[in-house]
Amino acid sequence: MAARTHRPSPALLVSLATSAGLLAALSAAVRSRRVPPWERDLFALLNHLPAGLTPVLVLVMQLGSYPAVFVAATAAVLARRIGTAWSLLLAGNLAYWLAVAAKAAVARQRPAALLTDVVLRETITGRYGYPSGHVAVATALALVAARAGGTRWRRAAWVAIALVAGARIHVGAHLPVDVLGGFLVGWLAVCVTRLVVGEVGPQRSVPALRAALRRRGIDVAGLTPIHGDARGSQPWRAITTGGRQLFVKVTGGEQRDADWAYKLYRRARYRHVADAPPYLSARQQSEHETCMTLLAERGGVRIPAVVTTAAMSGGDAVLVQEFIDAAPLHAVVGPVPPAAVRDAWDQVGRLHRAGIAHRDLRAANVLVGRDHVYLVDLGFAADDAPADQRARDVVELMVALSTRVDPAAVVAAAVDRLGAAAVADSVPFLQPAVLSRAGRSALRGRPGMLDSLRQEIVRRCPDRDRPAAKVVRFNRRTVLELLILGLIVHLLLPQLGEIRTAARLILHADPLAVAAALLGSALTYLLSGVVLRLAAAKRIPLGEATLVQVAASFANRLAPGSLGGAALSLRYLHQRELTTADAATAVGVSRAAGAVSVVLLLPVLLPFARRPARILTHDATRAIPLLLGALAVLLVLAAVLAAPRLRRRGRDAAGQVVTALRALTRQHGLWWLVVASTALTLTYGLCLYLALLATGPLPLAHLPPVILVCLVGEGVSSAAPTPGGLGATEAALVSGLLLYGVPLDAAVAGTLIYRLATFWLPVPPGYVAFRLLTRRRLL
Repeated sequence: MAARTHRPSPALLVSLATSAGLLAALSAAVRSRRVPPWERDLFALLNHLPAGLTPVLVLVMQLGSYPAVFVAATAAVLARRIGTAWSLLLAGNLAYWLAVAAKAAVARQRPAALLTDVVLRETITGRYGYPSGHVAVATALALVAARAGGTRWRRAAWVAIALVAGARIHVGAHLPVDVLGGFLVGWLAVCVTRLVVGEVGPQRSVPALRAALRRRGIDVAGLTPIHGDARGSQPWRAITTGGRQLFVKVTGGEQRDADWAYKLYRRARYRHVADAPPYLSARQQSEHETCMTLLAERGGVRIPAVVTTAAMSGGDAVLVQEFIDAAPLHAVVGPVPPAAVRDAWDQVGRLHRAGIAHRDLRAANVLVGRDHVYLVDLGFAADDAPADQRARDVVELMVALSTRVDPAAVVAAAVDRLGAAAVADSVPFLQPAVLSRAGRSALRGRPGMLDSLRQEIVRRCPDRDRPAAKVVRFNRRTVLELLILGLIVHLLLPQLGEIRTAARLILHADPLAVAAALLGSALTYLLSGVVLRLAAAKRIPLGEATLVQVAASFANRLAPGSLGGAALSLRYLHQRELTTADAATAVGVSRAAGAVSVVLLLPVLLPFARRPARILTHDATRAIPLLLGALAVLLVLAAVLAAPRLRRRGRDAAGQVVTALRALTRQHGLWWLVVASTALTLTYGLCLYLALLATGPLPLAHLPPVILVCLVGEGVSSAAPTPGGLGATEAALVSGLLLYGVPLDAAVAGTLIYRLATFWLPVPPGYVAFRLLTRRRLL
């Protein structure tokens, strides 16, 4: 049975995302729009084709019927293609039932209900037309069959899909957009099937590969797949009947998908990319590598000689080279000989003098012998390479060698063999973005490597230090900032009316009470800083801890449940050289202290509050969806924690928390932590009372109920799925205040002033604090 891998290729992930995204976009457009003129005209053209074509098209249309799924699977079983039968069965059923679900969700009616002059050439069952179930099933079956049958089946598969789509329009069952939706559903079903079933592993290629090599006069006695990061190909070690060892590299359509996905990513992210356009076929890609290898060999580069090339059924291409019995650089046992380091730079110098940039000089592509090296895998190489591509080669090889050799020795050998100018030209490219994934992984274990290389190059090449080149169009930080901006626009702009209303109320409110509410809001950040400092066993300055809490007022507007502030505190504590466990424990203890303060306050507040059960149950009823969501999260966490590995981590985390609490108890810090948390909770309640007082007189007897309402409101805020509990908090506060006899106008006005003081106004200072902490490298 063929081996399968469940690691999805980049192209499969792109196909999955593209099909799902297009289907969602098309479904949204169809649901909200009428039938456009172009769709009406195209439907009329196909629907009014001569009636003589109807019997033929109706027969072809059955390729997309639900029974066709089982007929196709049975045919594959009879052909002894069990894997293909399973894929046909799964993809066909997925396509059919996804189409049924999409019809119910979009609810677009059949053409006869939307247009006039529709010719119905067959009995149409079902009320909805989008997407076409027949086209979805036909697409799923055709794509699976095309992948199993190879090139000769692909053209027939597309013809079958087109005929089924045209037939469904001709009989009056679907509009053109309906069949397009059906195609996207079938495409999505095939992508999901590939994820579930997995991709066929290398063993499938053995018989075809043996036959291809035999046609080239190479009789193979044994074929062994070589595992590792092959970058879109499948390498083999072959032993001929005469005992000769060969390296065989197979590039196929499935592996070739990684090439265009990788190049698309590089063109989107990096500047001045010199990549060739994605190859149209595996043979074209293999021919490029063969050409680069022959040119490098002519230039005197020590590289495995090309033996032959071949083609396999299905469009796979084969490159055969001499097998080199040497270990990759990262797998060398013991120290790398200095002679091998010098020879590596010699080979790169010869490659560059031949006008070729390797462009993938990671450790896996440098084979190390006793005192010499071989450069392998020129599939990504470029001829007539510019200076910046050669400089990137130098940087990649420097990093690869520096993982095994002292960086000073690496730079010394490079200057000796390449010359000071060539090495100095690499200084602007000494940055992680230039490196391959393997190079970046090596840097994570040696964070100061690039600085050491730069310093050594500048020491040997004075006055040649230059700033870093701009090679990246966007990085993770840019993407994060764009996402944050989008969240701000999506979540905060609809609330601008609330801000304007609150601002107008402040202009007519009692200025002393408003000033007191603002001062109380500022005091909450100082108290939050005190709580964080106490939870961290006083290992951080109070000023920085307070500044972090101010910055959290910005971060919390972008994530629900104060998650943004928690992440910010974790990052700050980590930068303050607390271990990850200690930082997480400190943040968890500070949050737990807040819960303890609420538990301690409730017995004190309830006797002073009238109708306490009513306020709690009323607001809890409003928050039932939130509570159900929290329950669902808890159930998921419980299921995850059923794994033994996660249980062990949970026990370790609980032990760390207990140890931290014991340490706080010994230092008498636990008592002060609870006092500070209680003061923080009371300050929030006092801010709400002052905000209500700003709208008009309010008896002091209302203070305990107001604090109780504030406790419930802040609890809803923490559980709500919106940042800062937008909407849910305001509703809980207003409803709670109304239950205690606060007039509606005063309750709404006081809640808006309270939210302005504690939620909206701290955002600009929070952003400034966030930038300040970032500039100080505390985040």
